Amino acid sequence: MFRCMRGKPALHLLALLLAFCLTGCSFGINVDTMLTPPKLSAQQEQIYQALKDAVRSEIRLKYPRRGSYLSAFILADIDGDAAEEAIVFYEKNSISAPDTGLRINVLDCIEGRWLSICDRSANGSEVEKVILSPLGANDRMNVIVGCSTVNQSEKYVTVYSYTDNYLEQTLYCSYALFDVADTGSGEAHPDLILLGAATSSDPASAAVYCLAEDGRFHEYRYHFRDNYTDYTQLIYGTLPDGRIALYVDAATGTSNLQTEILCLEDTRLVDLLGRCGRKPEETVRRAGLVCRDIDSDGVPEIPVQSVFLGYEDAAESEQLRQTRWLMMQDDRMFTEHYSYYNISDGYAFLLPDAWRSRTTVERDPIDSELRVVCYNGSWEEDMPVLMRIYIAYDEADLHEHLANGYSLLHTKGTASYLVKAEGGQELSLSLGKLLPCLQFFN
Repeated sequence: MFRCMRGKPALHLLALLLAFCLTGCSFGINVDTMLTPPKLSAQQEQIYQALKDAVRSEIRLKYPRRGSYLSAFILADIDGDAAEEAIVFYEKNSISAPDTGLRINVLDCIEGRWLSICDRSANGSEVEKVILSPLGANDRMNVIVGCSTVNQSEKYVTVYSYTDNYLEQTLYCSYALFDVADTGSGEAHPDLILLGAATSSDPASAAVYCLAEDGRFHEYRYHFRDNYTDYTQLIYGTLPDGRIALYVDAATGTSNLQTEILCLEDTRLVDLLGRCGRKPEETVRRAGLVCRDIDSDGVPEIPVQSVFLGYEDAAESEQLRQTRWLMMQDDRMFTEHYSYYNISDGYAFLLPDAWRSRTTVERDPIDSELRVVCYNGSWEEDMPVLMRIYIAYDEADLHEHLANGYSLLHTKGTASYLVKAEGGQELSLSLGKLLPCLQFFN
């Protein structure tokens, strides 16, 4: 039907087809069909064939986008019989087949053969994240599945209980971010934590769901004052008084973050920042500066930034910024550390106490190193250097700096992190005293 086209007409046709692809027209193609699926193991192949035989249709396996379980096949004992069941996410590949949306199938190995035991629809089109865990004071294993719509505009988490060969839905909620962790509701019991985005009818909120022994969920919810629509991170820390705090990094605008700190007390979630007279707006910083336990003491700190000494009048593009790490303790917030924090290079240098108000930093554009220098209130050409930090990316460069007195402290991929402590100054410190101040992030 088609004749071979030569010359410019053929080039025009090729350009037209490329333009169609680049504009997003998929002709029914999705990411799952464009990517080559992982090769199945022998056991997975048996499960796959058993599933196809049971549903009597060609199928497309669906893989979770994130989390600990990234396979379409999850093997776990979800009914407490000491034998593993297989949980498989899939969709039917035939347009004429009924129930073509996302589905969950549970298979069991009976007398050496995998058999489909339960098959049901899932609440969404794509699998976002899967967690298998007991919840609250109840010992049952829960299958917790986060799903999204095709365009990821809506996300829903469903909690299933597998009993009597049936995957029963026990909780269903919309979410922006969810996790399972100990919130302090009981004797180290994990709970389900949901962060919800603001909608036209509901404010942004955080909720903790504790599962009681009788199988009922108890909800503890806190409504945020700001209309958050997305969250970057949720982490946890044990405060000095033993309480467990939830640190919520919420997106504000298009390029900023701010942090809320919540704690479960009795039957409610409380705002710890508000309790100590502080507001989340005081933690605003640029995206990427997420909370972390910068000193490995078990309590996360909140990073906020200001310019280093000497850069107050410099153009914004030339400023080097100092990161202060805020800590919550005894219902008060204070700066625990001052640092130079380089996210892209994956390290932080916590300034020693004696250096905090008497030093600044500079980048050497020729040597490509960071220097901590003495600062007496005015910028000078040759300020005494106290420490040098350099990253080498090849063997020759590494050995040259080692020969010049630098010490290798850390490697990550092809990057070698080198430090040199300079003596001869009142503020000089030995390399041994500087080592605890350096933190590296893989």
